[in-house]
Amino acid sequence: MSSRKTPIAVGLTLLLLGSIVGPAAAHETQNVKGYEITFGGAEEPLITGERMWLEFEIVDNETGEPVTNQSENLTASVQTQGSDKTALELSEKHGEPGVYEAPVIFTEAGNYTVHLEGEINGTPVHTHFQKEVQDRDTLKYPAPDAQATDDGNTSQSEENQTEQAGFGSLGVVIVGLAGVAAGGVYLLGRHR
Repeated sequence: MSSRKTPIAVGLTLLLLGSIVGPAAAHETQNVKGYEITFGGAEEPLITGERMWLEFEIVDNETGEPVTNQSENLTASVQTQGSDKTALELSEKHGEPGVYEAPVIFTEAGNYTVHLEGEINGTPVHTHFQKEVQDRDTLKYPAPDAQATDDGNTSQSEENQTEQAGFGSLGVVIVGLAGVAAGGVYLLGRHR
């Protein structure tokens, strides 16, 4: 491979990797009393009406190792503004040391506070994260009420559904760049 093609291949590969890790960007990390706690949904965005999994990854800041066997010492709960906390069942995720998960079905869209409380290896912990839950119906595509206009094009309502589902102009650019990256890697591999 020529030296001119190497930077192009690296750049295209980075673009592809960036498009793959997008959902991880929706996770938030906090340092709490010597531990790094990363929170997010197993799948993003969190939506109403479906079983979702909230995940907490706990890493010891000093050793960099995942913190295991703490589900008995920790409590996860969710809360909306003006309501009481609702406790969730928290367990360590099979095959992923240091990752704890809690299933939940959100019935209402809105902003939620997710709490993690208890002890990690004897250290008291109380932290919380803010998370938005979206209405499942606003993410449906095409929308049930979408209608074609006189010229056969879809209505504005359908375009709005596309934007809300994350397939708007940024999504198209990311998918396009991922395609370019994959094609570039393929072509460079053929020239060897």
